[in-house]
Amino acid sequence: MALRPCKECKKEISTDAKVCPHCGKKVGTSTAAGCLAVFFGLIILGWISSPLHHSEEGTTPPNVGAGPKNIARSQISLEYKWRKEGFDDIMEADFTVKNGSVYDVKDLEIVCEHYAKSGTQIDSNKRTIYDVVKAHSTKQFKNFNMGFIHTQSEKSSCSITDFSVAP
Repeated sequence: MALRPCKECKKEISTDAKVCPHCGKKVGTSTAAGCLAVFFGLIILGWISSPLHHSEEGTTPPNVGAGPKNIARSQISLEYKWRKEGFDDIMEADFTVKNGSVYDVKDLEIVCEHYAKSGTQIDSNKRTIYDVVKAHSTKQFKNFNMGFIHTQSEKSSCSITDFSVAP
């Protein structure tokens, strides 16, 4: 049995003592050591309950981003040609949507950003094509009205920003 000084009264006490026999102060781990123990306990608990830690033989952990929409998103492309109509203030476009996924997609939200000769973005339009593009197919949408466009627009960049997976 070893001896050590009590942190309160400084008298010698056993290292096995839970309470100082001289002053009655509870003897235990220091605050820093207690915090460190709690910290490591939480890390170990987090590791044990982590979904990456639990895996059965022959299976892989679930891929959080692998839902039908994310799978389809990576396999859909948009090609387009656009022009100004009206009094050079209406954007009309021909869109070609290629759906290489195994899912039918519908209600395609398209955003077109418009740039001046200087390269400054000066305008944008957002419209939804309420139609279905079947799996493994290509569909064209001709003369699609995107709405008003700034008369100084020289270049446009269009992309599919959202859609739904058809049931």
